[in-house]
Amino acid sequence: MSNTHILHGKTIVALGDSLFHGNKDCKGSTWLEMLAARHAMTLYNYGQNGNTMAVQHAEDQVLPPMCVRYADMADGADYVVVLGGANDKRLNVPLGGDSSTNPETFCGALNTLIAGITEKYPRARILFMTNYNRWPSKNKIGLSDIDYVEAMKRVCAVWSIPCFDNYHNCGISFQNPAHSAWMDEGIVRGDEKPNRHFSKEAYEWLMVKYEALLASL
Repeated sequence: MSNTHILHGKTIVALGDSLFHGNKDCKGSTWLEMLAARHAMTLYNYGQNGNTMAVQHAEDQVLPPMCVRYADMADGADYVVVLGGANDKRLNVPLGGDSSTNPETFCGALNTLIAGITEKYPRARILFMTNYNRWPSKNKIGLSDIDYVEAMKRVCAVWSIPCFDNYHNCGISFQNPAHSAWMDEGIVRGDEKPNRHFSKEAYEWLMVKYEALLASL
């Protein structure tokens, strides 16, 4: 790519779960790595499998939640991208009120995280990204993926932080058999069932969309 591209040589910090880290075949080979290589960017990818936004008590946490561990991310980012919500849903994290600061709720964790990130990176271009339409079933407290998606959109709007709605607007869907046949890592691998993680081809497809999105910030 031409070194005149707006992303060329920039530093990008990414905070998220397995959809940033990569699962099985795609560990370390997500759209983030592809984008960084394409534009000679410095990438710090803090994606971690199973990680939540909020403090949770449903299972032992190997790593702190995103609302805590952001503080240890590299300084000097030009771009910061955050993705989460899938594991908060999986582990039955309550939403809380939109203005909550309780890190044991999803909205409280989001408010804590946004306040911390904007202080740590006051001049960075920041983008939050919602979870995808992966597991429509409800969790033990009666919430499905869409509830965490809409909560993130509301909280980010209060902070004037761009939030991309992957659930409705990413362009491909795990619920569409025509898409899942090539985008679901489990199906592509030939596993017994879908695992609702992206294949390499899906990451390549998404990278073009997210490249344009980041360039527009």
